[in-house]
Amino acid sequence: MARPGRVYPQVEPGAAALAGGRVVACAGATPIARALDRARAAGAGIVVTGPRQAVRATELARAVDWGLGRRAVREVAWRDLPVLPAGASEVEARRCLLAGASLVLLRRAGRIVSAVDGETVALVHAESSVQGRLERAGDRHAEARFWLLRSAGKIGEGLGAPVYAVGGFVRDLLLGGEAPDVDLVVEGDGVVFARRLGEEIGGTVLVHGGFGTASIEGGRAPAGPGIDGAPLGRVDVASARRERYAGAGALPDVEPAGLIEDLRRRDFSVNAMAVALGPDRFGHLVDPLGGQRDVRARRLRVLRPLAFVEDPTRIFRAARYAARLGLRLDGPTRAAIRLAVARRSYAALSGQRLWREIELVAGEPRARQAFEHLVRWGAVSLLRTSNVDPGYLVAAERLGRWAKAARVAVDPAELYMLALLAERPPGAVGRCLDRLALTGEPRARLEAGAMAGPLARRLEAPRLPPSAVDESLRPVPPAAALSAWLRGGARARRRIEWYLAEGRAVQPRLTGGDLLALGVPRGPQIGRALAMLRRHRLDGAAGSVAEERELVKEWLTSGKEA
Repeated sequence: MARPGRVYPQVEPGAAALAGGRVVACAGATPIARALDRARAAGAGIVVTGPRQAVRATELARAVDWGLGRRAVREVAWRDLPVLPAGASEVEARRCLLAGASLVLLRRAGRIVSAVDGETVALVHAESSVQGRLERAGDRHAEARFWLLRSAGKIGEGLGAPVYAVGGFVRDLLLGGEAPDVDLVVEGDGVVFARRLGEEIGGTVLVHGGFGTASIEGGRAPAGPGIDGAPLGRVDVASARRERYAGAGALPDVEPAGLIEDLRRRDFSVNAMAVALGPDRFGHLVDPLGGQRDVRARRLRVLRPLAFVEDPTRIFRAARYAARLGLRLDGPTRAAIRLAVARRSYAALSGQRLWREIELVAGEPRARQAFEHLVRWGAVSLLRTSNVDPGYLVAAERLGRWAKAARVAVDPAELYMLALLAERPPGAVGRCLDRLALTGEPRARLEAGAMAGPLARRLEAPRLPPSAVDESLRPVPPAAALSAWLRGGARARRRIEWYLAEGRAVQPRLTGGDLLALGVPRGPQIGRALAMLRRHRLDGAAGSVAEERELVKEWLTSGKEA
């Protein structure tokens, strides 16, 4: 029995109390399959691969299942892990985990003897408030969004399901920008919540069944000072979940989980933060993986060494974030990309998903820089292409700017794909388009564009009249003209720009009815006469209706066939 006034010593269990299971050391060059065998033989849950490097046996098993058994074990190891003396306090170990470490290694007499696994230790994460960033008085759009977030939190409280703003919304908030859409995560039934929120904001709810997600579009803020009827943009809602990838590049299997697990399954630390929206905690930032620290350093850090093997489309996302947000990839993230690229084959990754990523990259404000990242990282090999000349990407950016200024419709994804395929032989082009599962008209356009080298050379010829330029470009799809621009010199580019902006729209002033009245027989002769008039007008030989009438009369009397 405790006695009043007596001081009793406090027991400090130490970091070792948090450690679980055995560890085994393995040279970093050891094949992953052999390292896994050694861990299983020793009954070890952690394999130490070098100074401040280790990997879980479960992660090695996953790497073997995904065809990486012959790769060096250091390629899948966690790097730059904190190392503490085996006698360190529990508080020190928890601080390392709260700073975002996945594992904490414990050392005795110069040897790693155990490890604390962040996935098995319950943590209470410190929270700061970002409410001031959310409250931007005077900005109608920001005030409407603030109302939306408040409403979402109250609805979640009423349903007994905590709601959080997550992902890009939080990242861009901390970077000082503003995400175009709002992403919400619900610790509960996200679809039920989305329907209730849709009713509140008057939006249309679209449910995506397999992942417990939904989107709301067309919502507006209510009548009120400063926000009267302001559009709320798109709101994406998801149930908090954990994911498991049955195969490399496959879509994940999901099951309900808590918020922290949901944040851990994400791609990068800067996307693994949440802002609480419940009335009692509104504006509190939840950052279990050090995302805020990486935002300050403008660093892009992947959350797992195998993250890009799990889902190679994350490489395209990394390129977009690096280009748009000016984020710098850290060393482990670059190593993780190299590992995923080296694997090359991803049968479970559909061509449609890859093409969607190309569209997203091409739609970025700094698309050229994003594609340059993909080329530099070797990631274009996932599209079954290689040896891309960065000069073509620069040309694509310039052509895109011209097209926008000239109001010429150009598909950005098609344009950058033509840059990636420039100078590739037909067989290589076919393999790339096969990988992207492109068929029909989209495939035909890109195939024609990829073979546009002779067209570019033809358009470089001196003293080529406008009608000859038209004859070269009119029969081919616009993609071929774009590709010829990418490959051509200054003269060819000027001619293609003239054709796309003006030349292809030129038509005779006379109509088919006018030609019949002038005596041109019905049938093919009408088309030939119109083509003749168009050529003359392109070359400046006919500027008025009267001049065109005279040309038709001469054409009829001469017996020529245009």
